[in-house]
Amino acid sequence: MHPSHSIAHPPTDTVAAIVGTLTERGFPVAVGGSAVLASLGLIDQVRDWDVTCEGDPDEAAQVLDALGASWTAPQSAGRPFATGARYVVDAGDHEIDVLVNFAAWDGDRIERFPVRTSTTWLGLPIADPDVWTNAYRLIGRPERAAALASRDPGYRRP
Repeated sequence: MHPSHSIAHPPTDTVAAIVGTLTERGFPVAVGGSAVLASLGLIDQVRDWDVTCEGDPDEAAQVLDALGASWTAPQSAGRPFATGARYVVDAGDHEIDVLVNFAAWDGDRIERFPVRTSTTWLGLPIADPDVWTNAYRLIGRPERAAALASRDPGYRRP
């Protein structure tokens, strides 16, 4: 499957506004999760958006407020998750997770997932597949980790 054809996804207007405003405010930003798999043609549907950024969680919340977004900050689900803050934005027919300082437990230590982009898809900065391979492994999504790990070697970072 070619990554730009036949992939169902939620509208991009709200996620693009969030990404753009976080970027303008100096946050490193990348869209991860199923968007990474879809951008590589590994799945044919994105149900929601996952925005990762690095920075001060309170400042990220201020960005959401400035955009007039309706959002909540659910209590952490606990291990394996160790993300600094998770904000869930109500975008009408879908949700957008804004993950500030995305991280997970790896045994007895916290593994931080750096915000690195690999490409642009649908006008969005897409996260590095290698980062998400590790993230999926640590958060208990082995099928997604395996899909990313087995992708075309041409997509691997040197």
